Formats: sequence, C-alpha cells, structure tokens
Amino acid sequence: MDFTEIYKQSSSLVAFSPGAQFILTAVEDRLIVRRTDTLQITRTWLLDASRSPTHASLTILKTSKTKSSSTSNSIPTQEAWISHLGWSCDSEFILAACAKRGIVHLKKLQDEDWTGRIDCGAEGLVKAEWAPDGRTILCFSEWGLRVTTWSLVTGAATYIQFPVYPDKGYAFRADGRYFVLAERHKSKETLGVYDTFDSFKLIRYKLYVLNLAGSTIATFSPDRDPGLGIRCIAWHPNGMFLAVGGWDNKNFSPRLRSVLLHAQPVQHVRWNPVRRGNLVLCCGSPSVYTWSNEWVGEGEEEEEMAECIGVPATAKDSTLPPLLFLHGFPTTSGIWKEQVTYFGEHHGFRLIVPDLLGFGGSSKPTNPEAYKPTLICQDVIDILNAEAIDVAVVIGHGMFVAVKDVVGFD
Repeated sequence: MDFTEIYKQSSSLVAFSPGAQFILTAVEDRLIVRRTDTLQITRTWLLDASRSPTHASLTILKTSKTKSSSTSNSIPTQEAWISHLGWSCDSEFILAACAKRGIVHLKKLQDEDWTGRIDCGAEGLVKAEWAPDGRTILCFSEWGLRVTTWSLVTGAATYIQFPVYPDKGYAFRADGRYFVLAERHKSKETLGVYDTFDSFKLIRYKLYVLNLAGSTIATFSPDRDPGLGIRCIAWHPNGMFLAVGGWDNKNFSPRLRSVLLHAQPVQHVRWNPVRRGNLVLCCGSPSVYTWSNEWVGEGEEEEEMAECIGVPATAKDSTLPPLLFLHGFPTTSGIWKEQVTYFGEHHGFRLIVPDLLGFGGSSKPTNPEAYKPTLICQDVIDILNAEAIDVAVVIGHGMFVAVKDVVGFD
C-alpha cells in the first residue's frame, strides 16, 4: 500500500470540495488548496492578521487591566489561527473563520486577488458556515445572542436573536428554501422558520378566502405567534365560521366582528374606498344596507351601526295604486318579503313597507304612552304625506288591520 508524504495541518481542519477535485487545509493562519489527484498546491493564502477596531479596543482594555506595562497589541499567536473553514456549494468560494478574533475571511478559488472579510464585532464569534445557496454565510455569536446571515450578492446582513444550540439547533430544508432555528424568547424555547429566498425573513403564514372569480374576500394571519404553519382548515356547517389548525397543535380562531343577517341572499358587497370601516350591500330588494364602525359612544368606545336605506322606485307603473303593508304584533316588515317580491319586482307596484314603532329598525321608546293607537296611526299618515300619497291600498296583518280604518284608506 502506497502512502503520500505527511502534509501539515492545524486543528484537524481538512475539507474536500463538493466535487472532490480539491482539498482544503488550514495551517495556523494560512489556507492551502491542493488538487486531490496530484496533491499539488493550487492556491495558498496568508490571512490578514490585523484586528478589527472593536476587537482591538476590547483587547487593549483587557490587557491594560492585567498588565499595564505590557504592549497593548500583544496577543498570543494562536488567537490568529483559523478555527473553521468550508467550501461553498459550487466550490467557487472558501471561508476561513478565526473565532477568537471574531473575523471571517472569504476567498475565491478562481481569483487569487479577490478577498472578503466579516467583522463580527463585540458579540464575538463561535461558529461560521455556508448556507446551502453558497452565497450566504451564517455567523453564530457568543453567549447565544444572535445568528447573523451575510449575503455575498447584496452585501446585506440579517440578524436572528437568541439561538439556543449553535452546534445542532438548526437545519435547512433539503432544497435549502427554509431555515429552521431553535430559539429562546421570554424563557420559552421556540422554533423559528425563515425563508432563505426572502432575506431570511420570519415566515408568518396567512390564510386567504377567495370567491369563484378569484377575488380575495378575507385574509387571516396570527400576528403574535405564527406557529409552524397551517395543517388543516374546516368550515362551520352554516358557512359563517372557519377553524384553522396549526402544525404545532394550536387552533386559531379569527375574531368575529359582526354578523349581518338578511332574509334574501346578498348579491353584492363593497367597502367604501374613501371612508374606512364603511360597508354597503344589497340583496336585490328596493333597499341597500350599510354598516359602519365610525360611531363613538358615551364611554369613547367604538360602536357599530347598521341601517337600511330605501331606494326610490324609478320604473313603477303610475297607473297602479300604491300599496301600504302594515305588519302585526310581534312581527316586522320582514313578513311581507314574498309580497314585496311579487307586487314590487314582478308587477311594478309602488310599495310602502314600514317597521311600525317599537319593531324592526324603528325606534323603541320606553314610555308606554308612545304606543297609543292614535299616535301609531299618525306615524303612518306622516309617512304617506312624506311620500306625497293621497290614495293607497292598505294590506294589514293582526292588530294593525285596524290602523287602516283610522287612517282612512281602503
């Protein structure tokens, strides 16, 4: 069996390139690249031993307290030795880190003069390695303060705070798209998932509810704790509620603000583009419905208000008499929905369908005197006068049949 001669290395720092064409070794503060077939030296670099300004100031402060007579720049030689090295995924770049000085050196195999340097600053350096894309370097600071990702493409840095285990508490997905990191926040250990394609931004998943036309009806995202993503969703049988389950065994329930119930299917809904918190909808009837949260109550608390606004008829047959529908006790004008559709939409009658005092959308006085039959009849007369109606056909139900006799209409 044949053996090659013994080549120097320090700290057992030896790494093959991803294609196994080169072998990288570190000898103290020097990088050496050899070909694997001949072991001939292809590249060699002597790393810059100068300190970063932050490290130098800390070193001077430390040595001045221990030995005031010694030289402030005197540092043991081994502090400049390489502690970590690695290849990029395409074997184009090489990193060599000096943990004791908090410096990461970058070299390019095809360009001996190209160089890069990362100064980790006061937080120090424990470990440095390449991300799967071969253009991002991960630097783990001392004391579990943060993980810093440096991009060779943009030159930008992203900081992720409080990693728990710098040696094994992180992983990349097989395709390198996502980075998961064990973290500690507020005395609790959590997992953070980051998108490597989007500058290592924390993933906050969002649920979209769309209609058949592809328009977004609603969105939902848990802001405080995004969890690990959506595992399952389910609609309530009546279609008014949506349950969302996460992969971390959490259930998220979007807070229900208001429910507007209508006797007929809602045909169109639109938010006011100018006034925020203003909604209008229609159900195919001669009215539109509005909802608003712009009102402020007595305790300076936000209040909601829903209103029904009648739309004047423009295509009614003037030869037909107006129809006045009066509901009974304890119902509302909603009991006439079939008649409104039949007479108003199909046959062109002009309709007056009020909610009488104390019912539906009308006011509800607490004084019993306000509900005298004569006063209720006067309310109906005022409605007819406001609509300029002299003759009408009255259709009544229950106790309010007697109103037509007092009003004086047939």
